[in-house]
Order: sequence, then structure tokens, then C-alpha cells
Amino acid sequence: MWRDVEASLLARVGGLGLVLVAATQGAQFVAIDSQPAATTSLVLSATPLLVAALSSRTLAEPPSPRQVIGGGLVLVGAALYLTGDLGFTVTGMVAAGVALVANAIGSILGRSVNRSAPIPAVDVTALSMTAGAAALAVASVAVEGWPTVSGRALAIIGWLAIVNTALAFALWNSSLRQLTAVESAGINSTMLAQIALLAWVFLDEPLGWDGGFAVVLVSLGVFLTRGH
Repeated sequence: MWRDVEASLLARVGGLGLVLVAATQGAQFVAIDSQPAATTSLVLSATPLLVAALSSRTLAEPPSPRQVIGGGLVLVGAALYLTGDLGFTVTGMVAAGVALVANAIGSILGRSVNRSAPIPAVDVTALSMTAGAAALAVASVAVEGWPTVSGRALAIIGWLAIVNTALAFALWNSSLRQLTAVESAGINSTMLAQIALLAWVFLDEPLGWDGGFAVVLVSLGVFLTRGH
């Protein structure tokens, strides 16, 4: 199958992995290591708005006014939920900004590849993840050297690799065959609301009125990004 695929498409799929896996995930790790995760989450919540700004020119998929409003509500809801002393750092904010731009470009490129790709979404996932993971591994070893990993840590890494990465990206690539880049970015933003609700249920961390209202705003914003 791969022999019949144009080299330009293979290059775009490989580039998708470099942007979405290596650049986005790598920058997020640096940001989270340098500042609270909430601060990085707040920056990344602007992804739907940035994707909306880029998709009109690059994909000929101009967002509707309600989708732009929806992206704005997601950002407002995230800001309301993540209030307080966010403890940002210069390194963390620069890395979070890189992650935001790379994430938006990855959404655009992912939609461009998947909406017309003659190969299955699983194959797109395998090639893009291999390219991105290889680049990220080389960079991490060059910067920090070979890590010492315990058996428990290996089990956690294996779970993250299979469920949080391979399965998640395969589903994401499949969804981009039907959803626009703005719709996909909006759905990804529900992670903030999901984490808040799961923490309430499983960790007994109450939302409070402000947190509950923020989750409602995020959910409403995501609903508005759905379709035109």
C-alpha cells in the first residue's frame, strides 16, 4: 500500500508527527516542568480560536461566527476555572506558546492529511507517531542522557503509549476525516471539563459554583464549535 502513496503525502504525514508529537508534546513537557500545569492548560485553551483563524486560509474551511464565539467561550471558561495564582514563568510561558502554535498547526495539518488521504487512519497514526516519537526521543537523550526507568514507571509509560497516545491519536485521525479542524480543536478542549468532573467524582475535589459555571461555559463553547 505504501508503495502507491505519493512521496508528498508521506512527507506531510511525517511532518504531522513532528509537529503534533515532537513539537507539541515536547513543548508541553517543558512548560509543565517549569510552571503549574493549570497555567499551561489555560494557554492551550486558546487552540480553537487560533485554529479558527488559520483554517479559513489554509483549508478553505472558514469558521462560522458561532464557532468563533464558541472558541471564545472555551477560553473564558478556562480562564474562570483556572483563576488564582498561576505561578507562570518565562520559560514555561514561552514553551506553552510554542505548544499552542504547534498544536494549532497540527490540527490544521491533521485535517489536511486525513480528509483526502488514500490510506487508513491507523496507518497515518503509525507513520506520524513513529516520526514524532523518534525525533522526541533523540532530542531528549541529547539533552538529558539515557534515563533510568523503574519497572513501575515502564508500566505507566506503556499504558500512556498504548491508550493515551496510540489509541487516542488513531481516534483523532479517524475523526478528522469527518470533522473540520475547528470542530476537532473544540472537542479537544473538553479535557478541561472532563478533568474537573472526574476529579470531583473520584478524588472528592468539589467544583464549587465558579468551577461549575466554568465547566458549563466550556461545554457551551464546544457545542457552538460543532458545525455551522
